[in-house]
Amino acid sequence: MYPSSTMAIQSPSTSLVRFLAGAVSEAIRQAAEAGQLGSLAPPQAAAIAPVIQIPSDPRYGDYACPTPLGMAKACRMAPTQIAQTLQSHLDLPDIETQVAGGGYLNFRLGDPFLAKRLQELLHLGENFGKTATPHPERILLEFVSANPTGPLHVGHGRWAAVGSTLANLLRWTGHQVEREFYINDAGNQMRLLGQSLEVRVRQLQGEDIALPEDAYHGTYLIEMAQRLLEQVKAGIRPLPTTLEEYIDLAYGEMLAWQKQTLQQLRTEFDHWFSERRLHTPDPETGLSAIQQTLQELEERGFLYRAKAPRGEDPKPGAEEAVYFKTQEFGDDKDRVVQKADGSFTYLAADIAYHRDKVRRGYQRLINILGSDHHGYIGRLHAAVGAFSPDVKLEILIGQFVKLFKTDPETGEKTEVRMSKRTGNFVSLNDLIDDPEIGVGVDAARWFLLSSSMDSPINFDLDLAVKQTFDNPVVYVHYSHARCCTLLRRLQEEEKVELTNKVTLTEQQKLPYQEPEERALLLRLLALPDELIAAAEERAPHKIIRYAEAIAADFNKFYDNCRILPLLKEDPLLAQARIQLVQATRQVLFNVLTGILGLSAPESM
Repeated sequence: MYPSSTMAIQSPSTSLVRFLAGAVSEAIRQAAEAGQLGSLAPPQAAAIAPVIQIPSDPRYGDYACPTPLGMAKACRMAPTQIAQTLQSHLDLPDIETQVAGGGYLNFRLGDPFLAKRLQELLHLGENFGKTATPHPERILLEFVSANPTGPLHVGHGRWAAVGSTLANLLRWTGHQVEREFYINDAGNQMRLLGQSLEVRVRQLQGEDIALPEDAYHGTYLIEMAQRLLEQVKAGIRPLPTTLEEYIDLAYGEMLAWQKQTLQQLRTEFDHWFSERRLHTPDPETGLSAIQQTLQELEERGFLYRAKAPRGEDPKPGAEEAVYFKTQEFGDDKDRVVQKADGSFTYLAADIAYHRDKVRRGYQRLINILGSDHHGYIGRLHAAVGAFSPDVKLEILIGQFVKLFKTDPETGEKTEVRMSKRTGNFVSLNDLIDDPEIGVGVDAARWFLLSSSMDSPINFDLDLAVKQTFDNPVVYVHYSHARCCTLLRRLQEEEKVELTNKVTLTEQQKLPYQEPEERALLLRLLALPDELIAAAEERAPHKIIRYAEAIAADFNKFYDNCRILPLLKEDPLLAQARIQLVQATRQVLFNVLTGILGLSAPESM
């Protein structure tokens, strides 16, 4: 229906910020080599990275560069004089440059330049927004990584939405990204899961037996036990006879459930890494990955045996344990990796896991963790740094989610509480499709992405299901559907042939007549830079704000800029406005489906 919507990308999208920054960098180089920047030598000039901003007031241009202000001390010149010098070296056809008070360089994009960028947008279609980066990296992004002991809770849903969107952002901005889920399928929690299922089965068989207090109390285990007994009765499978069999059965069902839930939330993973792999002996060496890891750390001089970490006095009765020198990597104290009885700590498995990541050849590792893992930051940096000083580790710590819904009796917002082990928590499945509180996949993802990771989310369940423009999901969806409906009408009823060729007037101007036209175009052309900024800042929520801004600008344009009456009155202006509708539809589609993982309805 829409031209070039599936066209393969032939070149990266133009980042206007990088384009202008490159022009200013070249002007600085030329001016420095000509000796026109005072005491600033060419080597110093080469290190300057120009900053490009969008002014809050359009009177100051479409873009602005405050870099001359920061150069004043090094140049020993007034910022205005520096800006004037740089302006004389700028080679920017079809872009007007001005020196503003204080030393700002302001840029106003000319119509021929804007026409080329609009034509690029329409030509690239679903690939508009994708850029190349000067420093591409191979990145492993680990997120969610829940215990396979129950359904995912809403906090896991937030990390799923954030992680999958961040992966999209990094890929669209030129990086090679792989997504990984670390399955915590070893340790005491797995024994508790198996024991909990066994007790539920025995209870259903009529046995008077209590569920241990530290077991998993969720009703999902009762349902699992019921299914198991039905399968046994039907001859589909035998009843487990050992704890290990109960563990494996419960583990398999829980992991399959979690995978299904994540797929429902449109979250996919390239790798599912089982912790059990780290505990399994290598057939050649007879050593597990954890044992090999500690052996290598000892060879590198990072382990020691003591009754207390360095700098602390042993406590009475303390036994000798193996410590990892995490202090050398910024941790507040050294950590135990092997206890006096020979058993390994959880940290030992984490170190082995990150050693495995390093050995797989990634240049950057990104872990998304909840705020209850803040104490792990120093330890994980040590786990990576001990094996490779070159691999970069980022740990993104996020806050949790609170759900609120109006109490029908009091009319007041009340919190719908979560409590993971009591079985009373609200699961991610509940948030998506529960008859009473479910909001659907699109609204779930939108609101889970709506705030920066370091801010808690107060999720308004009532707002998320409202079918009014108060609900931002509805507003943005409606804007995309409005574009599609208008374009369909133009093609089917008015017999308009959509074109990607942007035509200027004889005076080399875009035929726009209203300020809303140019404002909308500038907003749409900013997509590559919006994606770059959100990726670099690890801030998916910024794309939520961008989508809302597009919707607002488009609806202002739609309300103030007629199209249908102009098909005969002014065909050139009509075509220009139709192309803005085409471009809006394309950018919203790319943002919704390519980045945020939402649907893009064509009618509402």
